[in-house]
Amino acid sequence: MRKVLAVLVATAFLGATGGHALADCSADIAKVEPMVMKVSDATKKTKAEKQITAAKDAAKKKDEKGCMGYLATAKKTAGIK
Repeated sequence: MRKVLAVLVATAFLGATGGHALADCSADIAKVEPMVMKVSDATKKTKAEKQITAAKDAAKKKDEKGCMGYLATAKKTAGIK
């Protein structure tokens, strides 16, 4: 009985954290994208937009780690903290 309960709790925890991470990435995309659009350097802006597009694709594939990585690169490229 204890093993079954432990497995159920672990499964519920992992399911909750996995979905939450993806939701955070999608929310972060919505926050970062307008900031990137305000970047005046055309080269930086174009590179950051490509990273945001890649982040959106990763979010669609439910790859939260990849999504967050692309977003971090976009922010760094655009000079956003």
